[in-house]
Amino acid sequence: MALSGGPLERRSMSDEAYARLRDAIISGELPPGEPLRDFEIAETFGTSKTPIRHALDRLGEQGLVEIQRNRYSRVAAIDPHQVANALDVLGDTWGGAARRVGSTLEKADASALNRLVKGLSSAVSRHDLGAFATGLFSIASEYARIEGNPARQAAIEQLAAQVSRYWLASAHAFDWTAGKDLANGIAQALKTGDQSTGVNAIVTFIDTVRAEGAAA
Repeated sequence: MALSGGPLERRSMSDEAYARLRDAIISGELPPGEPLRDFEIAETFGTSKTPIRHALDRLGEQGLVEIQRNRYSRVAAIDPHQVANALDVLGDTWGGAARRVGSTLEKADASALNRLVKGLSSAVSRHDLGAFATGLFSIASEYARIEGNPARQAAIEQLAAQVSRYWLASAHAFDWTAGKDLANGIAQALKTGDQSTGVNAIVTFIDTVRAEGAAA
C-alpha cells in the first residue's frame, strides 16, 4: 500500500493515523475499494496495530471506511445519497448556529470569521476545491464555536469528510458561482450584522450544490 508520510509521532499515534488516513481517503490517494490492512498500515506508519484499528473505527463511523470484523476493512464507496443527506444536515446545523449567533458577535469573533471568509473567497478565485472545502467547514465550525455549541461542532466535523471527498472526486461539476455567492453572502452578513443574509446564502448554496450533485 502506498501512503505518503513517514512514521507516526508517539504523542498521539491514533489521532495522527486517523488524520493521515482521513486526508488520504478524502484526496483520493486511497480510492474507493482500497483494502486497509491494519498490519500493513502499522508497518508503514511505524506503530502497532492498536492505534490503526482505533483510527479505522473512527473512519468507519464517518462512513469513509467499510469494516467487516475478521474479514476486511476497505475504503468505502462514495454514496451520493449519503452526501445529499450530509449536505442537508450541514445546512441545518450551520444555519442554526448562525441564527443563534445573530448580531451579538464580539469584535474578535467577527475578525476571525472575516479572515476565514477572505480565505474562502481566495479559494474561489483560484478554483482550489480542497482549500474551499476546508474554508467552508472552518467557517461553519467557527459559527458553532461562537454559539458555544460543541455538539454542532462535532456534527460539522463528521459531515466534512464525506462532503469534501465527494466534491474532490467530482470537481468538474462543482458550481463556483454558488461558491462565490456564498462567500459574498457571509461577508455581507458580517459587514451589516444581519445574520439572516448569511443564513440565506448558506441555504441557497446547499440547495444549489445538492441539486447539481443529484443531477450529475
